[in-house]
Amino acid sequence: MEASRLRSSFETERFVLKSLNIWQALQVTGSWRKDPQVLRALFPFREPKTLFDWYLRGPIPRSPRRFVYSITPKGETQPIGANTVKLFGHRSAFGVVAIHDRSWWGKDVVVEVRAELMNQFFRHTTVERFYGQVEASNVASIFCYRKLGFSHVDTWRAKQTDPVTGEAIDFVNFEIFRDEWLAGRFWRDENAG
Repeated sequence: MEASRLRSSFETERFVLKSLNIWQALQVTGSWRKDPQVLRALFPFREPKTLFDWYLRGPIPRSPRRFVYSITPKGETQPIGANTVKLFGHRSAFGVVAIHDRSWWGKDVVVEVRAELMNQFFRHTTVERFYGQVEASNVASIFCYRKLGFSHVDTWRAKQTDPVTGEAIDFVNFEIFRDEWLAGRFWRDENAG
């Protein structure tokens, strides 16, 4: 694995994705730990997180197998979000994107950023599968996974219960394999023409 290559910056058409260390990630995302809408994208429960909880469960690169990238529009200095990629055994990776700046919601930021990072991880690691899990009510995230070519593989009915409302929370699971990604419309071979 070329970890040093993955701990750098990448660009998409509209964004700069900068690899963050622990302190940079805390600085960029620290205020998000009290934002219920961002928390919904990251956790099944929306209660505010302590700084310690955020360090343990938030978008923080706490191990050599966990990468966090700020998402900053080109020509600007303030990140609008972050993307976390965690490598697991069995050559799998799990990614989470959180967009804090509401003015960017609904503008395909997640698709653009996730596609670039998946290209980088498929190119520079032995990852064979990306997978994701979202709350079933998070329709925007489900559409993003489908647009990128992920397959729906399972739905966990009533996996958790919301401690505030008592309602059951369903989760939808997605995955895509390397060969499917390389044959898809978002693959970009950096050696091609």
